[in-house]
Amino acid sequence: MVELGRLQEIKDIRSVWQDEARDFTPWLALPENLEILADTIGIDLSVQDTEVAVGDFRADIIAYETDTDRKVLIENQLEDTNHDHLGKLITYASGAGADYIIWIVKHVRDEHRAAVEWLNNHTDEQIGFFLCEIKVFQIGDSMRAPKFEIIEKPNDWVKRRSSGNARINRKELPRIKEMLSWGVVHAGDIIVARDTDEEAVLQSDGQVKTSAGEIKSIQQWLKDIYGWASVETYKYSELKGSGKTLSEIRREYMDQE
Repeated sequence: MVELGRLQEIKDIRSVWQDEARDFTPWLALPENLEILADTIGIDLSVQDTEVAVGDFRADIIAYETDTDRKVLIENQLEDTNHDHLGKLITYASGAGADYIIWIVKHVRDEHRAAVEWLNNHTDEQIGFFLCEIKVFQIGDSMRAPKFEIIEKPNDWVKRRSSGNARINRKELPRIKEMLSWGVVHAGDIIVARDTDEEAVLQSDGQVKTSAGEIKSIQQWLKDIYGWASVETYKYSELKGSGKTLSEIRREYMDQE
């Protein structure tokens, strides 16, 4: 008989990250961790900077949606939601000119869930608010695993994301995994870093295998090549033999839909 472990939630978030600014924000800003959040909400994210000055205050993370450059503000709070952070969120969002605002907390109070829902109901479609809880799980003595749970999101988000047969919204561009599933690109294709001789092999999970044999996300591979803190993944990745970037290939496919 197969033996299975029991999944347990670690209730004390501070035992994992003691401090928001010193521990959680730097952890989330790492590409492999930001990708967990990106996969949860469905936005391909790249970090622009952390602890960014907005007037007399500092926003935790300023990021952008890869390929569209839509600005994303991420505010972290390793405790229950409160009025202070809600006010900061709106102040930072307006000061930074954010398109998407992501509030990550330990626990959402009903009044703040309602407030974020109200914001989504009373702002235009160019602005979107996400309210997420961060949880950590573990099986026995295994490594701890983080999980983001969406509590509130823009009103038409599910509709935009789930209508696979509908015309693709130009603001919600498909990611590499979707391009693979549609047959736009294939596992085994050679990806070239634009304006370089660097090549990597596309894997079935959307990552690439570098010339050194390392498995990395396309974004991290490009960052390592160019030495940049952030890079527009699809504009700097070319499909070998096509003379086109992944951005151009994606756009052509979208225009046919």
